[in-house]
Amino acid sequence: MTTTTQAVLTTPTPGFAKRKARALIGWMSEEDGALWVSGRVVSGGPRDPAHIAICRQSRDVVATRPSGLDQTNLFVPLPPELAAHIEALRQNPTSAEVLASSGQPLIVDLTRICAAQPTIYVEDAINRVAGILPNDLEAIIRVTLPLHEKQMMPVAFDPHKNAWLFSSPNPNLRVIGNFQAEVPPGLTGFGFVVGISRSYLQVAGLNGRYFLRDGYHRAYGLLAAGIRYAPALVKDFASFEEVGLPQGLLPQHTYLGDRPPLLSDYLDDTVAVNTFLPVTTKMVALQALELNSIG
Repeated sequence: MTTTTQAVLTTPTPGFAKRKARALIGWMSEEDGALWVSGRVVSGGPRDPAHIAICRQSRDVVATRPSGLDQTNLFVPLPPELAAHIEALRQNPTSAEVLASSGQPLIVDLTRICAAQPTIYVEDAINRVAGILPNDLEAIIRVTLPLHEKQMMPVAFDPHKNAWLFSSPNPNLRVIGNFQAEVPPGLTGFGFVVGISRSYLQVAGLNGRYFLRDGYHRAYGLLAAGIRYAPALVKDFASFEEVGLPQGLLPQHTYLGDRPPLLSDYLDDTVAVNTFLPVTTKMVALQALELNSIG
């Protein structure tokens, strides 16, 4: 495994904010990989030959790797000192539901888990695990399987549009429920519950191949900090549809095939590259409309 010292091939395009990222170009087409190298800058012309050459070289490295992947002895049971943390997760209704549906808590060897996500942001991933030591499993589990905590987020009310506006850099901001309740004086309130869904490090198994389902930035941060083993939720699935992966990932044949990308490959300069990607903000708008109908 190499370090992430490779020089960035491009500089951020002025006009909007960007963050440092890593892209697994060894498993992309030359055209798509060059687009990621450029920071997703669409110029309308042909790709930079230097970017194409970097992608071709990374693809050649992947092609020379041995076929197949040994994932035997990938998991071990949690040690007794983590039992109290798991019990605390089970005592909270939200996290208990996730544990019941997302698998068994186990210690996972992150270096042998396949990667399906083409890119990760670097800085936040590193900051989330700052100061954690490889042998401190109690600190690691607080990152990979966090306890439920009240979270604050920016919120504003627009009286002209009669709307509540929520925003967060966390893509897990969403409408997570609705309610109907009595409110003084003698009225009934109707509304929605908005929050940041708690994310956990999750490993999915399909036909004997294990890949990361959720928690890519934490996994990268842990590996970058020299932490190989971490608690995660592990579940085997009967079909790919049951896994429920989001859009925008690498094609299935890459991480389910003979030479799949591993989480550790984000750190390998022969198959991954530094780049800059746009900063995104998730927004939720809740608006009340008054409508008149005919009839």
